Parts: sequence; structure tokens; C-alpha cells
Amino acid sequence: MQNYHVIHEDGRWVLKEEGDRRVLIEAATREEILNETRDYMKLRTASVKIHDKDGGLEEERCYPRDQDPRATCG
Repeated sequence: MQNYHVIHEDGRWVLKEEGDRRVLIEAATREEILNETRDYMKLRTASVKIHDKDGGLEEERCYPRDQDPRATCG
């Protein structure tokens, strides 16, 4: 499973693959980047760590959504 990060960088929100400095998607607002990330992940199996504006980890989402541990029993 690949890992991605949504972070706030240089006044914009970006999606990057873990270990890669390249920006895959960028947006002006957090809402926009989360919508675009959801669309980008439709055909991928991945974990997306969503950071707050200060860099702290706020949330983690797994794609496809049925891979999210919160959705499974146990």
C-alpha cells in the first residue's frame, strides 16, 4: 500500500507521495485538496495522512474506503 500526505506548504495545500518531493496535486483550500485527493485515489490502494496547517497529523484515510480500519470489525 502506498502512502501519501496532504500538507500545507508555501500558502497552498498539496498532495505528495511519501518519500517523493514532487507535488501531485495542489489547491488553494483544504476542502479543494481533499476533494481532488478523493478523486485521485479512486483507482489506487493507498493510505492518505492528512495534516493540519501546522504540520500535525490530523487524520488518516485508506483507499479504497472499504480498506479503512474503522470500517472493519475487530
